[in-house]
Amino acid sequence: MHDVGKLVVEDVPKPAPRHGEVLVKIKAVGVCHTDLSVYEGNLPAPTPVILGHEGAGIVEEVGEGVTSVRVGDHVVCSIVVSCGECGNCRANRIHQCEIGNQVVFGGTMLDGTSRLESEDGEPLAHFFCQSSFAEYAVVPERAVAVVSKDAPFDRICLLGCGAATGIGAVTRRAQVPAGASVLIVGAGGVGISAVLGARLVGAHPIIVADINPQKLAYATRAGATHVIDVGHQDLTAAVLGVTAAGADFAFDAVGADGTLASAFEATRPGGTVVAIGLMEMTGLVTIDIFSLLFQKVLTGTNGGSIIPAQDLPAFVELYLDGRLDLDLLASKTYSLDDLELAFDDMKAGHCIRGVITF
Repeated sequence: MHDVGKLVVEDVPKPAPRHGEVLVKIKAVGVCHTDLSVYEGNLPAPTPVILGHEGAGIVEEVGEGVTSVRVGDHVVCSIVVSCGECGNCRANRIHQCEIGNQVVFGGTMLDGTSRLESEDGEPLAHFFCQSSFAEYAVVPERAVAVVSKDAPFDRICLLGCGAATGIGAVTRRAQVPAGASVLIVGAGGVGISAVLGARLVGAHPIIVADINPQKLAYATRAGATHVIDVGHQDLTAAVLGVTAAGADFAFDAVGADGTLASAFEATRPGGTVVAIGLMEMTGLVTIDIFSLLFQKVLTGTNGGSIIPAQDLPAFVELYLDGRLDLDLLASKTYSLDDLELAFDDMKAGHCIRGVITF
């Protein structure tokens, strides 16, 4: 992307990994709403930039000092980027890495420099230290997870961001117990992934709200027990019609004006609300202090708060065992030349998650 709203497919030199990095030959990459938000100018990113951050592929080369990944490994490239040295990384809170969270939108690798350039030698910005809308991606070692070679790339790539974020928000960040009631606002890729996570832990009921009937149909297929068309129904009233006093846990997978506040309102006293989605960096939420006096918890998650090397291989095994329906998520495939069509289909709700295959 050379500028906001301007996509172009062109040849660039093959990048090379440096210390602590690996070169991945990308086989498939998911099309995420975050890419769309940058493309439309709602999220800031330096340009020119190579977007893409849900890549999966085969390791072709490893840089100096790499020990956990080998040439030929099948990997998922995660948005959870960590330095391994800051205070949060040492405390195993790698999703809160003080360096990683600065560079993922900053356009560089962890050392503050780029591995990407145009054929004319112009530096190109990275995206989430990955830039996987390309045949090759240089990725930090800690941001790749070695997974089973039996898993198809066009399914497991979604675990790089959206699927892992939704599943991890339920299982890692909120740690929803079996039998708890769950409300999920937004039935896009991340919201449907949260449904899969809620189903995985045995939550009940699983309530999903959206304005798009097609997306609500996807939510039902994913395991939602109740759906709410918020274009025609009041969210809180509908949730109270299913639960005694509101949802035990609520997840906002949209991050638009009013969605997080609505999820908070529909949660019971003592419940937990997790912000997952983000439409704009400058978005604000307003809640009433009275609700906090009844110990409602409002929090958020980055990448589902997962540990890539531990959680992503486990998610892949759940998929291979038939317990995690990534087939439902990956509902349409495209070539890289059709990226704008993939964006349009995502906005219109024609698919849950588009996947670009090479």
